[in-house]
Formats: sequence, C-alpha cells, structure tokens
Amino acid sequence: MKFHPWIIRLFKRKERIYILPTKMGGYLNGLIFLMFLLSVGYSNNLLLIFTLFLFGLNLIWVIQTHYHLHNLKLESINLADAHALEKNMAHLHWKKAPEVPHKWELSLEGDELSIIMNPIDQSERGALVEIIYPKRGFLKFTHLRVRTEMPFGLYQAWIYMKVSAEAYAYPAKLKDVPDLPAFFSDNPGEQTSMKKGSHDIWNLGPYQGEESRKISWKHYARTGELVVKEGEELTNSVVHFKLPISFENKEYLLSKLATQMVKCARSETPFSFEGAGKKTAAANSSRHLHECLKELARC
Repeated sequence: MKFHPWIIRLFKRKERIYILPTKMGGYLNGLIFLMFLLSVGYSNNLLLIFTLFLFGLNLIWVIQTHYHLHNLKLESINLADAHALEKNMAHLHWKKAPEVPHKWELSLEGDELSIIMNPIDQSERGALVEIIYPKRGFLKFTHLRVRTEMPFGLYQAWIYMKVSAEAYAYPAKLKDVPDLPAFFSDNPGEQTSMKKGSHDIWNLGPYQGEESRKISWKHYARTGELVVKEGEELTNSVVHFKLPISFENKEYLLSKLATQMVKCARSETPFSFEGAGKKTAAANSSRHLHECLKELARC
C-alpha cells in the first residue's frame, strides 16, 4: 500500500506501531460488518453470536500482529561501502526484540532514497541482510522501516525507527574490463607486463661482470645460476587515471575508471588518480583503492 509523501513524513515523526488490514483482512472485516447488518436487520440472534465470535477472533489477530513489533528497539546498524548494483551485506543489532518468530520486512530510507533489504538471517539479537545500492554516491539514511504481516497475514504492522547510517556507493563495475592506460616509471628491473610469473623476464644471458641491477635475481633464487637480462630495458608498470574536465556519458566513464582501478588492485599494479583538484600518488594498497573509489563516488 502506497501513501502520500506527507503522510509518510507524519508516520516518521515518532516511533509508533501502525496497523492496517491487508487485502484479505479487508475482506474479512467487510464480511463481519455485512454479517452484523444482516443479524440486526433480520433479528437473527444465532448469526449475531457468530458475528461477535468472529469479531473477537479478529481482535486477537490484531493484537498478535502488534505483538510482533512490540518493544522492538534498534541498537546499531553497520553498512559497508560497495559498488552500486552489487550485492552487499549489512548487520542490524537489536537492543530489544520480542520473543516471537522473526520474519520482518526491512528497508532503509533517506530523504530521496528507499532501499529494501533482503534478510538472510534474523534472530532476537540482530539480523544479517543483503542490500544493493541502486546508484552511485554518498548515501545517507535517516529511518529504518520494519514491517510484518505475522502471524496470519490478515493485518500489516510497521514502525519507523530513527537511524543515522552512511555509506559510499562506488560506481558500478563493468562486466567487460577495459584496457588499462599504462605508462612506465623509471624504476628498472621488471617487465612492463601486468602478469606475474616466468613471463616477467625478457631474454637471459650469462653474467660477464655487468651492473648488479641487470642481474636476474629471481632466476638466481630459483636455479642458483647467475644471469643478466638482455634486450630492451625493463621498467615497472604504473597506471595513471585522470578525470577529464568535461566529458559525456559520465556514469559510464566513472564505471570504467572504477573497474580499471579494481583490476589494478587485484594484479598489485600501482596506480595514481588525478581528479577535480586532487591528485594521489601511485600505490596498490586496499586503502588507496577505497580512497580513489570514494572520490569517484563523490564526482
């Protein structure tokens, strides 16, 4: 059921439990009301007694639905930064929860954003949920909405809890990783290829008193044979990312850069980033990757 935005804002003012009948509950209430009119109109005492009995059961069902959210208190919520449109995990910790089977529908809501969370595991202590950020940016959430139709599905109850949760949604990653825009540093000793292993070395030749920097120490460690690297001089590969001042198809470009940065981090290739008024030195650490992805998220 959808409500007008100003009604939603009214619901969020205080942490109150709201209850309304579901579609089946509406049919039931309509039937009870119709039976009451018929019993009074035709002076049918047996029908009136049955109507009152059904009304009493209906009232019990309302109380039971309310009980599934009664005394529910949130202690904390932990969100992790992640790429947009990518599955991510979040943890909710309850300060207090009713001792009933827990089957709640959870959603995080901000001023202009609402994200439904898929519960993986729920208990009296907390909930492990799956969350997907729908768009890139720095996301702020102000309320957690908890909804249930337990135990009979005839009534729905929900409550808005005030939270202060923030997370970075990095640009979505592309399925096909674009080629990396590499340039080369002045540090000798390694091949320009991004790959690791025996292909890191060009041609080898016997050592004849050359400079020690030309010795293939990796080959020496493996075989004990002293050889030197021949052919063109080898350098460390470094990737430099630069955000253009003006560009078209902004989201695709940011996704392309984010995908390439992740590829560099996985291959342990140093990379630098130059954005709007900020430039980072080349590195390949996990912290460096996340800082660069945060810059892309804020663009």
